Amino acid sequence: MFDDLEKCELHLHLEGSLRPATMQALAATHGLDLDPVELAADYQFRDFPHFIELFVRGLRLLRGTDDFVLITEALAQELVAQNVRYAEVTTTYFAHHSHGIADEDYSAGLDEGRRRAAAMGLEIGWIVDIPREVEPPESQLTANFILGPKAPEGVVAIGCGGNEADYPPELFEESFGRVRAAGLGAVIHAGEVAGPASVRSALTHATRIGHGVRAIEDPALVFELAQSGMVLELCPTSNVLLGVVPSLEQHPIGALIDAGVQVTVNTDDPGYFGTTLTGELQTVAALLGWTRADVAASQIRAFEASSMAVERRAPIVARLQAATFES
Repeated sequence: MFDDLEKCELHLHLEGSLRPATMQALAATHGLDLDPVELAADYQFRDFPHFIELFVRGLRLLRGTDDFVLITEALAQELVAQNVRYAEVTTTYFAHHSHGIADEDYSAGLDEGRRRAAAMGLEIGWIVDIPREVEPPESQLTANFILGPKAPEGVVAIGCGGNEADYPPELFEESFGRVRAAGLGAVIHAGEVAGPASVRSALTHATRIGHGVRAIEDPALVFELAQSGMVLELCPTSNVLLGVVPSLEQHPIGALIDAGVQVTVNTDDPGYFGTTLTGELQTVAALLGWTRADVAASQIRAFEASSMAVERRAPIVARLQAATFES
């Protein structure tokens, strides 16, 4: 029903996109043998700490340029199969820098992967995020990398993920300010693990908010979000699997939309959560009674909230607008 619609994804972690087959391929390149049964069991994580164990396991397999090419190309193939035309993909420079990977090798892998994606018809914009619980704010390491000569091509924003409760965005406001002054965006995770206060804090610094789902707990904040036009990047399956909401049926996406908040639908860590953008849209459509036209309208919102150049997205938006009139 939605497969042929052109799509845009805004909240997607490169390091969270590793499917078991990709993990196996990475291991093979390094002469490692992963037991497929054990690996499949690991992907059925029990809780958030178990998810982090799996995530770190994947990070340890990323050791050089070819690995970043491999995972970017694998992700691109998956997105192209869903008719995703543009994706803003988050990657955590600090994690690889701290593991001793040279900046040149990291960026070369992302650049080649991005070129291969473009050859398939997918444009990637990179969001390079600060892991706030481990990057010292005063170092401005991620901002320096983004603004420096070794950054990959196609960076559209600085991000900020990790522990919202103990590391508020104010700690990194100088990094956000420098990157925004250079004409790039700031996409801040908030309202996922922590509550509405984290969303309110992020509003001052962000051009978009990653998640923001717990804003629903504060009606005044929901009104403020609606009035400001701030876009939330909602990830329903992720929220359920990580215990942010009890179930898909209790997810507040419908309430946020009804309140006038601008939302987009995304996958977060599709490899580890076993989801796809098409699957997320089908889930939301089933929950909210969306038609094909509603899904097309949701993709228009995503494209218009993206950093894709207007001249490139305009014809896509025009085709989606035509789809909103289909029965």
